[in-house]
Amino acid sequence: MSPINELFTNDQIDLQGLPDAEQLEMIPLEPAYKTVRYISAALIAFVIITASWAIVMFQPDLAPYGYIGAGLMTLIAWWMVVYNGLAFHYMGYAIREKDITYKSGWLWKSMTTVPFNRVQHCDLRQGIIDRRFGLSKLTIYTAGGQSTDLMIPGLLPETAEKLKTFILRSTEQSIENE
Repeated sequence: MSPINELFTNDQIDLQGLPDAEQLEMIPLEPAYKTVRYISAALIAFVIITASWAIVMFQPDLAPYGYIGAGLMTLIAWWMVVYNGLAFHYMGYAIREKDITYKSGWLWKSMTTVPFNRVQHCDLRQGIIDRRFGLSKLTIYTAGGQSTDLMIPGLLPETAEKLKTFILRSTEQSIENE
């Protein structure tokens, strides 16, 4: 074997031996976050429904199609509220030694894993409704990312702060070990 081949290996991995990401034990978000999701979705639904029906009322020449459109917008807006409540039960996060994973979605599922050695910084955020219910969002930014790479909503501020500290400490350790 040549010296170059000894330095470089790229063996194929047996897919059967890989761990199953679905077997992660996900930590659920705070129950109050379900209420936050309902309130946020209901506010948006109210604006959509009010605007669509106002357009129909002030533009009578749109009848009968305007009524059909406003009715459809009403159904879509209320589906959005219902979906936000149902999707809450499919949200959670998991922390391992070297990464953090966030899973969400009921119909449109998403699972994002961020290795700690890619984290640039973290911050905590609270919206108006979040603050009212005593919740925070942990936002994680990674190297090379143009925007937020991972956001975990629905955390108690103490939990979010502990996670932030753990992630930043793990990031420092992974940089020192390289």
